[in-house]
Amino acid sequence: MYLRISLLPLVLIAFLLGHPEKTSTIPVDECSFSKEIPEVEDYMRLITFSDSYQGNMDSKVTVIEYFDPNCPHCKTLHPIMKDVIAANSKSARFFMIPFVLWQYSLPQAEALFVAGQDGKYFEMLDAQYANQQAGGMSIDELVILAQNIGLDPVQFRTRLDKGLNQPMILARRQEISDLGVRGTPALMINGKFVDGGSKSLTCINELIKKEVASLKQG
Repeated sequence: MYLRISLLPLVLIAFLLGHPEKTSTIPVDECSFSKEIPEVEDYMRLITFSDSYQGNMDSKVTVIEYFDPNCPHCKTLHPIMKDVIAANSKSARFFMIPFVLWQYSLPQAEALFVAGQDGKYFEMLDAQYANQQAGGMSIDELVILAQNIGLDPVQFRTRLDKGLNQPMILARRQEISDLGVRGTPALMINGKFVDGGSKSLTCINELIKKEVASLKQG
């Protein structure tokens, strides 16, 4: 059984803030972090043992993307983030954490963590974006995705129906909202949120590069 939650205020804010930005022509020296959302100094508390990651786990540069699997702009950013991860796999570690905007996104967020139990978190995320549709996906459709990425469909449905990750997903949503996040996608590098106009391949790579250099200088 899935909890009923009121997400309308957040959805309205996400709609207002969620328009795609024109980032391709921004000069590298103008790539910047957000001045509207305060830096999170203890950002490591935002990561849990259940979070799958990509890149170098031993790196001191931590990149967190907050997304909703039904957010069109998150889907647009996804291939960019894939390129970012490929380019920085040795110098940073990357986490993609759901920040649900709609009630119907909750089962899909649950499905990600269920798939993550078998090491298929990112494969499930790729599949959800590839099949993104208005109103979200049904349980049956999620089971088909699970089977397509090599998971046991019966076991997956059983785990999904239990909804064991729901409390964590919802508590986390509140925690992230308390930081000042009002829409998705939101991108954080070592506790600093990337400015809305800097969510391009060039800028994200540049900001990670600067963070790596800063840590080396001490």
